[in-house]
Amino acid sequence: MELLFKFEQWKFRYNNEQKYKAKTNKFLKKRCCNHNINLFCIFVAEIELAKHTSIKSATLITANNGLPFVEKTKKNYK
Repeated sequence: MELLFKFEQWKFRYNNEQKYKAKTNKFLKKRCCNHNINLFCIFVAEIELAKHTSIKSATLITANNGLPFVEKTKKNYK
C-alpha cells in the first residue's frame, strides 16, 4: 500500500504523467496498451526497484498476467 501511495504522489509531481505521454508510442510499439501499468513501470524503474527497463517490465507484466496487448485484442474478447 505504501508503494502505491508513493506512486500516486510521484505521478503528479514533476509532470511525470505528461512525460509518460511523450513516451507512449515506445510502449505501444511493444504492444503494451495499459497506460496505468506502463506508468507504474516507469515509476518502479525510476526508483530503482525494477531489474529491467520500464518498457521491458511493462512487456513482461502484460505477458505474464495475460493482460491484453492491444486494443484490438480487447475487442475480440467482447
